[in-house]
Amino acid sequence: MAAETLSPSAGAPRVDAHLLKFSQGWVVGLTALAFVLQLRWLVVVAALCLLISAAAPTIGPFRLLYRYVALPIRLLRPRIVEDDPAPHRFAQAVGATFLVAASLLLTLVPGAVAVGWALDLIVFALALVNLTVGFCAGCFVYYQLGRFGLAPHVRYAGGFHWRGA
Repeated sequence: MAAETLSPSAGAPRVDAHLLKFSQGWVVGLTALAFVLQLRWLVVVAALCLLISAAAPTIGPFRLLYRYVALPIRLLRPRIVEDDPAPHRFAQAVGATFLVAASLLLTLVPGAVAVGWALDLIVFALALVNLTVGFCAGCFVYYQLGRFGLAPHVRYAGGFHWRGA
């Protein structure tokens, strides 16, 4: 999700806010569709997409769709803002972890199907809040962990900013 670029003058990290929203929209859609239609395999797909996006942002499926489909047909235009991409990748990694756990519970543990769907719905709800209100719970946790020295050094001195919708 996080589109990294560096400002040549200030060296401040930047992200493409529209790529973040595009990715969140896909996560909301995939997790909701999986739950409504009870498609366990779609939870696995969503988990893999988030996992790839967090681990290797340049080849993340949402970024590739955004870059090679949404931008060329002018569905969206880049909106580059000053922000550290690390908290967004952390949020993706947390979402991926929840969806991997959900996938395992849904496919391998017959007695824990309800817990698997609950994890899917947690990711859905948090992505929906981020998409609609602009509050990234994973980013907030990242910054709080950084304040207590439990996360990597926060590169962006601006700290946590709630941008709203």
